Amino acid sequence: MINQILLLDTFLFLAINHLPHSFISDVTAQCLSGIGEWGLVWFFFAIFLFIREEKRDHLFFLPVFISGFSSWAVSEYLIKFIISRPRPSIGMGAIIVGGGAYGYSFPSTHTTIAFALAYVLSSVEPRLRGWFYLLAIFIGFSRIYLGVHYPLDVLTGALVGWAIGVLSLRLNSFLLTRIKRMK
Repeated sequence: MINQILLLDTFLFLAINHLPHSFISDVTAQCLSGIGEWGLVWFFFAIFLFIREEKRDHLFFLPVFISGFSSWAVSEYLIKFIISRPRPSIGMGAIIVGGGAYGYSFPSTHTTIAFALAYVLSSVEPRLRGWFYLLAIFIGFSRIYLGVHYPLDVLTGALVGWAIGVLSLRLNSFLLTRIKRMK
């Protein structure tokens, strides 16, 4: 069963990775991947939303930092360490744009962070939910297109990120309740 899943994953990877590559599409994918690096674009969105809010709640950033750090740590230092899946390679037919990536492939940390923070920021600004998730999807897709992740890496990253976003908001709610009781 697992072999069939991995074969399908490789087939889908090659189908997406071998979409037409041009200077514009490669640069666009690299930009999307770049803005997803370390989740920086999400922190800029958080700062923008904070500044735009009339009531400046300084604990606003707590779930952003919890979800951002947790998704990075869980992906990079827990799941990738346990699974140890190699990244796609030129030898298997991958088109690798921009020098590739290092470390293990599963799951996509870019996607994990993107979906965790898209969930958290959507709770703050529900009107932008669709845009946040669209950006997260494009970041994940760019990782396949650039040849550094398989579709299963991206899909798992999205699910793990979403779960971390949910847990971060629950933890934040719990902590805020505790803080209010102390006052």
